[in-house]
Amino acid sequence: MNPPAKLVAFLALLVAVFGVSYFAGTQSQALLAPVQIHNSEMLPPADAVEGYTLRVVQRAQKPGKDVPVEFAVTAPGGQVLSDLDEDAGEHMHLMAFRRDLTGYQHLIAQQGESTSWWALLNLTPGPWHVIIYFQSKALGREITLATDFMTSGGYHPEPLPPAADQVPVKGLTVTRTGELSTSVNGSSTFTVTDHGRPVTDLQPAHGALGHAMVIRPDDLGYLHMHSTSQGSGPRLDFLGAVPASGSYRLFVDFYRDDKPYVAGFTVQVSR
Repeated sequence: MNPPAKLVAFLALLVAVFGVSYFAGTQSQALLAPVQIHNSEMLPPADAVEGYTLRVVQRAQKPGKDVPVEFAVTAPGGQVLSDLDEDAGEHMHLMAFRRDLTGYQHLIAQQGESTSWWALLNLTPGPWHVIIYFQSKALGREITLATDFMTSGGYHPEPLPPAADQVPVKGLTVTRTGELSTSVNGSSTFTVTDHGRPVTDLQPAHGALGHAMVIRPDDLGYLHMHSTSQGSGPRLDFLGAVPASGSYRLFVDFYRDDKPYVAGFTVQVSR
């Protein structure tokens, strides 16, 4: 199959899979998994772990919306990855963001031919970092991998926004309460409102009502948490601790009306 035909086939598959998964997600609370914390030690993942590898097929990308980016993901021995434990409620999660911690996106990667996996990313010029994780049937645990690529164009890194407990997102407002800390009992709550009115029609996606990604700017170590909240909003509750005090970038993503929302916070942890 030539590249254009492969891309058309992939896009058709992506629409079909996304539509089915969303219908299931919005119709059943069974997708709301128990609280999960990924990479609790907050270590920056590598591009090879226990024989599993990740690389970008083309390390130079062009900026734009819905850019198809192809990744090669291999199992031990360079084999095609076939032991993805989707029965455990896991898929190939993919988080992408620019190195200055802008442009954060959380997607479910789609499998192509052989070792190929795809995602449609909104790319701005500069260096990008990608983290994937999935549940390996062979090992009975999660595998996390990371890699980098460059998007062409003039790159002007942005400083971290100042710390704030309230941010606007596509006409909604997300307010943070609680405390991100080094305590194992630390918890954070994010309340979603629409012009002051509580939003109560949030939709489960990617296995939870909401996700939170805490990223350490120095080395891009991360902590990914699933919301413990039931129902459909307006609260998104998270449990989890960071290893040390300092500045962190925290992204909360959720869905409403089948549309993704991402709220970005800069958080200063003092204890």
